[in-house]
Amino acid sequence: MKKILLLIICCFGTIWASGQGKVTFSPATFTSEDEVTITLDVTGTPLEGANDVYIWAFSNDGVGGGKDASTNGQWGASSPNAKFTKTATNIFTFKFTGTILFGQSPAELINFGFLGKSIDGSKQTPDYKPFKFDPLVFTPGQFRLFPAKLDNTDMATVYFHQNLATDINLQRMTNIKVDLSFYNEAGSVVGSKQGIATVKESAILFSYSFIPDRVITVPAGTKLGKFTYQFSGTVKDAGGLDVQANGPVIEVVYTVFN
Repeated sequence: MKKILLLIICCFGTIWASGQGKVTFSPATFTSEDEVTITLDVTGTPLEGANDVYIWAFSNDGVGGGKDASTNGQWGASSPNAKFTKTATNIFTFKFTGTILFGQSPAELINFGFLGKSIDGSKQTPDYKPFKFDPLVFTPGQFRLFPAKLDNTDMATVYFHQNLATDINLQRMTNIKVDLSFYNEAGSVVGSKQGIATVKESAILFSYSFIPDRVITVPAGTKLGKFTYQFSGTVKDAGGLDVQANGPVIEVVYTVFN
């Protein structure tokens, strides 16, 4: 009797699962900067047999700071940009890149969810969520920025990997600081700060994290277009005296996500 009950429960579980449709991704794992293809099988959902299916997507489900996808349109009138491509009976695909779809930077995006719907919202699949974005993988280098792409309101962290420095003075440099300069969209300096103490994360790694308007006063109505950073410090000369040593000035252009 127990075996019969277990079989019945398993059968109902299979029917329930098939009634929710099926979602796959290509690639199977991805960051918020990767182009991803969703494949949605609507078999067993209210959209089974439909010719047109639209995506309704949202970011950061359950963790806060989320946004609706830029393609959503209105619930009762989906945007043409939200339309899946039909590839076979009940099979639909949709391509997206997280930062573009949600108008958020990699630092802001944690996960996303979506559902499939008719254009007027009268039929829909269940919510499929949450799908987590993989963290961005950085390429080692003497200087590094995280996140690699950011807008002018994001927190940024600049890093100096001293063990990877190619200049002998940078390899020997101590008392390491960083200079920051911020520019408007026309390329004019709107503020800067020099000699900021860095955080010594290890014997070979130094960093500084910042939000622009916490470092400088951004004039009202001004939109930042880029910033530069430069690590500096001191080295001993032949006489044992401290002399200034500077790394290169590195420019970072802000990305417009919205």
